[in-house]
Parts: sequence; structure tokens; C-alpha cells
Amino acid sequence: MHAKREKNLIMSGASGKGCTTIDLSTRCNRHVFSRVMAPGNTTNRPVRDKAAAALRLVASSDAGAGPANPLSSLTRAAATKDDQEQRFFLACGIGKPHVEAAGRAAATNTTSVEQELIAQRLIDPELYYRWLASELGLPYLDRITPGDVVRTASTDALLRKNGPLRLARPEGTLTAISPQARHLQTEKARLDAYPALRKRLVVASPATIRCAVWQSSENERVRKCTFALDQDHGSASARRVLTGAQGFILALMLCLGVAAVVAWPFGSFVALHVMLTLFFSGGILLRLTALVTAASCPPSRRSQTDASQPPPIYTLLIALRDEAAMVPALVGRISALQWPKSRLDVKYICEYGDMATIAALKAQKLGPECEIVMVPDFGPRTKPKALQYALQGARGSLVAVYDAEDKPGPGQLREAWQKFSTGDPRLGCLQAPLAIANIGSNWLSGLFALEYSGLFRVLIPFLARTGMPIPLGGTSNHFRREALEDVGGWDPHNVTEDADLGLRLHANGYRTGIIRSATVESAPVELGVWLRQRTRWLKGWAQTWLVVMRRPSDTFASLGAPGFMVFQLMVAGMLVSALAHPLMFAFIALTLAWLASGDVSTLPDAQTALMWLDVTNIVGSYLTFGAIGWFGFTAYEKARIRRRWLLLAPVYWLLMSCAGWRALKQLAGQAHLWEKTPHPAEPATEIAASRVQPEVCSQGRCAES
Repeated sequence: MHAKREKNLIMSGASGKGCTTIDLSTRCNRHVFSRVMAPGNTTNRPVRDKAAAALRLVASSDAGAGPANPLSSLTRAAATKDDQEQRFFLACGIGKPHVEAAGRAAATNTTSVEQELIAQRLIDPELYYRWLASELGLPYLDRITPGDVVRTASTDALLRKNGPLRLARPEGTLTAISPQARHLQTEKARLDAYPALRKRLVVASPATIRCAVWQSSENERVRKCTFALDQDHGSASARRVLTGAQGFILALMLCLGVAAVVAWPFGSFVALHVMLTLFFSGGILLRLTALVTAASCPPSRRSQTDASQPPPIYTLLIALRDEAAMVPALVGRISALQWPKSRLDVKYICEYGDMATIAALKAQKLGPECEIVMVPDFGPRTKPKALQYALQGARGSLVAVYDAEDKPGPGQLREAWQKFSTGDPRLGCLQAPLAIANIGSNWLSGLFALEYSGLFRVLIPFLARTGMPIPLGGTSNHFRREALEDVGGWDPHNVTEDADLGLRLHANGYRTGIIRSATVESAPVELGVWLRQRTRWLKGWAQTWLVVMRRPSDTFASLGAPGFMVFQLMVAGMLVSALAHPLMFAFIALTLAWLASGDVSTLPDAQTALMWLDVTNIVGSYLTFGAIGWFGFTAYEKARIRRRWLLLAPVYWLLMSCAGWRALKQLAGQAHLWEKTPHPAEPATEIAASRVQPEVCSQGRCAES
């Protein structure tokens, strides 16, 4: 019976949740504690050779008449837990301004003074928990062997919240705990009452426990997250390029098309011509509608969050691969985000073999809010697999995704939180606009910036305003975690996971909105890099179209008629436009050659109409491409881009066609190949980013009404 009670104490009392007060008889050795604090961050009180006197929360005039039991004075004084915790750390030698600031932050963020001091790096976590272990007289573990972890169904919950971890050691089963200062005396009393517990408890920091849990079953976890979507929602996974039914239908259509060309060449030519014309015309009409709407709608006001509402934990997922050169700038940009460090959960996600990036991250001496998550080498080496793996340990109710080269606006998290707080519960995602910093590098980056401006500042806001499905951008997406998990998260096998996820959110009843705070990134300036990136995007869009069209009737029902039409124009239309763009020139050239041959003096009315439609579509595509991009530009961006580059739009579109045909080739043999886009760190990019960011953030047209 006694042993059973000890076991219950280990599991329920280790975290100290049963205690609500600090025993005022706590003795705090300042000499020991001064080594726990981060050097140079706080002012210690004078260190004495002997231990500090017992903490007292009574006024100095009452000191001589104080009762023997300090808890009775606490009751009479009606001091709060935070007050007690502040006085504990003051007695330990931490400067009063720091403790008081931590107390105010704890009240605002619904955290503890201890958490705030650690988050602000005023206390080194490893040294601090080592000190707590010495105060309790327990062994301290600075590393836990993954093989010692006792796996249960709930072990992975420790990736998201702090708690005790069971270990199977040669000396017997142990429990690793992370004690708290406010519960220190309760833990001491428990250990004094049950001395046998000392043989079954050890102390480890929360980071050490999480690291052991990550490593303890990483192979099972990565297998599960790689195939979970395919197993639970097989029709939504891009693991298979084509289903049997799709393969049969596409083969049948190809055979019928070849037969039609052989039997009725002119009729087949006209039918193909009409189909392509409809796709081109539909895309132009969609963009013109978005442009007119953006020009006529006034900017919306920013929503305000209730100041009394505590900020939630915000998880940032940043997938890195071969990005060692970008790490110093990236860490600085993430650190500049305006969000309480005690409510931030930053996960830098790396492949196990990417030692250079991991070493670069460790060299930055990341804060306690940061964690390096290493993804085992299993399955496709894609960004969505890395994100899905790290999502298993996301502690936040809100989740944001960033890339290595991103420079998000400092207030972006706060604006997203405001939108989520005041928005509909079905608002599952927010997309931030992306701006190109190196717009003036060359014509390729200039037209890339023009394309991004039209997409993120005109077209996507229009789709959000009208409640249409939105193929997301690959970065600066903000999610409610519950919505993200409800739809299955990212598809590890889709190389354009953002477009797929945006459509899946809409199909499951979630709405996507936008925010105004922009993220600045750099565009490719080399043709080979641009071509590989665009190939991956178009291949992923093809994967997404094939996945969504596995059950066309279900897709139509879930998206609705307008949403289904927008999906076809945005996804299928993009693919068809890229692949068929050279054909439009070919159609015009063949028609003119037919006239020049002298076989006919005039064209039939239908053929004349088609030729003029071709000319209208081509010219209209270029004009709308330039118009919506230029409309979204800030004054700074308009000054940076050279206007003669706009004349190269036909070349840009023909390059997209090359990428499209390259994507089809890869789809047949290398569907899950992720061609990495390198991101060199350039000082010029940083200078440009500092100029673009404020103007983009204040661009009223980027707002959702």
C-alpha cells in the first residue's frame, strides 16, 4: 500500500500541480543561484558566504512578531502566487526591475514569473534545473538516452506540454521531472515524507525531455506522418499519381483524340482550338474581375483584439535544407517578430544528414523558445513531410509556416491573431502577401515580382473576399492548428503542398482570409534556378488537379459551382495556359500561312473569329499580367523595376511553358522529386527589404474587406 502511494506521488506530484503556494521557509543560496542566471542580463545582490536568510513576505515592522509558521502570515497577507514567486526570485538575487517586469509579463501572458525569466534569457535553463535538482537532492540528467524512454500511447503528448517522463534504467524504473520554483518546498516536503521516492526520481529540463521523446520513436513517427493522409484519406493523397480509373479515362481520351485527328483533322483542330480559347479567356476574365474589384473596393480597417485576452502559444514551422548560409539572418528575423517569447514555439526543421545547417543553428545559441527538429531520412525528402513531422510537436493553437529566405513583417503574428480572434470560427487559414526584395536585380526577378504582386495583392484578396477556394502560397500561411489537423495536415507526397492544402481546407468547410503585413523574400535571378522552381510548382499543381478530380462529383459538391469553376481556372487553367501558350502562336502562324499560300482569298467566318480570339487572348494575357501586377506595386517597387522589362512578358510566358512540359515529364517518372531552390544571402537583398516592407504592409489594397 505504501509503495502504491509513492507511485501515485511520482506521477501526480512530480509536476507540482497539486501545490499552489511557495513555502516561505525556502532558503535560496545566492552564490549557487548567481551561476544559474545568464551573465550580464541582471544585477545580482551581494553574494554572501552563507546561505540567505529565510524568505519573508511580511513587512519589516512585523518581522519580530512573525509567527512560527510562515504560511499563516501568507494567509493573513493574502499575497498572490505571482507575488510570492517574484519574492522568491528577488531573494535568490535577481534584480528587482527584471523580476517586476517578468511579473507583469506573466500576468499578461498567463504564464509564471519563472517562465518569463527563462524566456528572456535571464536564467539559463540547464543550469537552473541543475540547481533545482541539487536543492531537492535528486540526480540531474543533462541527456536522456532515447532507448531508456518507456513508450506509452501518451508519450508524444510531452512534445506539446511539460510533464514527467518514465525511464527504464538498469537500476530500475525512474521518472524524470522538471520541478518549478513555486512548488519547490512542496517537493521537498514530499521527498522528506517518502524518502524512497529519491531512488525513483531524477530531474531533467523540459528541453532534455522533449529531445528524448523526439528521438525515442522517430522511425515510427516519421512512417506514421508520411502515410497517415494516404491511409486515412486515400483519395486526398498524391502518393499515387493516377488511380486506376483516372489512368483508364486518360488513356481512353488520348486514343479517341488520336483517332479524331486521323479521321477529322480539321474538326479536331477547331475543337482543340475552342477548348484552349475558353481556358485563356476564362483566366483573363477572372483577373480582370479581380482588378476591377480591387480598384473599386475601399481598404478595410484592421481588426482590434480584446486587450484583456491573453496571447496564445504561436508555433512557427521553418523547414530548412542546405541553408547554413541563411541561418544567421533567418534567426535574427524570427527573433524580431513582435510576440512574447514565453508564448512562442519556434521549430527549425532539418534533415538528419544536413549537418552544416544544424551546426549553423546551434552556433546561433537559440533561445529557449526555439527547438531544432531533425527529420529521419525516410520517404520523400519534401518540405511538406518535414512540416507534417514537426507538427506532431507543435505546442501552439496557431501555426505559421516560413521559409529560410523570408523576412516577415514584425507585427505579422499579432495581425494574424487579431484576425483569428475576431473572425468566424471556420476561418482556418490566413495568407500574408509576399513581396520580392530583389526586384531590380534583373528582368527575371522583376517579372517574378510583378507576378507575385498581382497574385498576392489583387487575385488572392479577391478570392478571399468572395469566399472562393484559394491555392495558398508556399510560405507565410497562418493556421488554426485544429483546422490544420482536421483536414489531415500537409501531404508529404505533393510537391506543391500549399495549393493542395488550401483546396482541402475549403472542401472541408474552412475559409481562407488574408492579412496585410507582408513577408519579403528574394526571387531567383538565374534561369536554371527559376526553371527548376517553376517546374516543381507546376508539377505540384498537376498533382493537386489529379487528386481533386479523382471524384469530380464530390469535388463539385464540396466546392460548389462557383468554387469548382474557380478551381478549374486557377489550377487547370494555369497548367493549360503554360503548356499551350506556344500553340496559340502556332495557330495564328498557321492561319496567316494559309492566307499567304494563296489557296484561299478570304478566311471562313469561324476561322477568322478564332484567329482574332487567339490574338485577343495572347495580348490580353500579357496586358492583365502586367496590369494587376502594376496595380499592386508600391511606389518604391515601381521605381525599382525597369519598364522595358515588361516587354519581355512573352519570353517569361514561353519559359513557363518550358517549365510546364518539364513538369509533365517529371510527373511521369519523378513525381515526388523536390528540386531545391538555393537561397544565397545577399546584402543588397537586405537593403531592398528594409525599403519595401513598410510600404507593402501599409498597402490598403492588400486587405480583405
